Amino acid sequence: MIRDETVRGYLERLGSGEPTPGGGATGSVQLALAAGLISMAARFSDREDLAQRCAELADTALKLADQDEAGFGATAETFELPEDSEDARRERSERIQSALRDAVKPPQRMVECARELIGVAEAVLADANGNVLSDVGAALGAVRAGLTAAVVTLETNLGHLKGDEIRSAVEQDVRAAEEQIDRVDGLIDQVRRLIRS
Repeated sequence: MIRDETVRGYLERLGSGEPTPGGGATGSVQLALAAGLISMAARFSDREDLAQRCAELADTALKLADQDEAGFGATAETFELPEDSEDARRERSERIQSALRDAVKPPQRMVECARELIGVAEAVLADANGNVLSDVGAALGAVRAGLTAAVVTLETNLGHLKGDEIRSAVEQDVRAAEEQIDRVDGLIDQVRRLIRS
């Protein structure tokens, strides 16, 4: 579990050449880092309620990192199943689709976690202590990275998913993430204006 690893240990695993952890899990870690920074800014702005919500979102993001890693690993294993008969090919295809449906859940939840973090960041900015504006800006950059990871992970899985209903849901999540990226970009611009004023 990511929560039990050191930063160095996680980075070593990330760069090891193993398939996991990957981009989706790392995007979730970005969201957890953003939550930590926004929590700090909230405390400096006397918003303990928002700091507490960030702690909950950081915990959610770390769980999503673990879930994404497990989901990707399970999906990768299904692609290794034998294809030596019609029955084996059918079973392989069914197991791939089942694994993919599970694998899209963490990045879908990442989009929701990011949306909530953006809302908290907006509330912090409304009362922000000027000394933490750069921290809020850095946090928003991390949220953007998390959303980007969710988008590319969802789009990768979309390339293999079958079924109009699940494909439509994933496409909708991609659009929602893109809207949140636009929202983050606007907030980063706002932070930069506040810093320069």
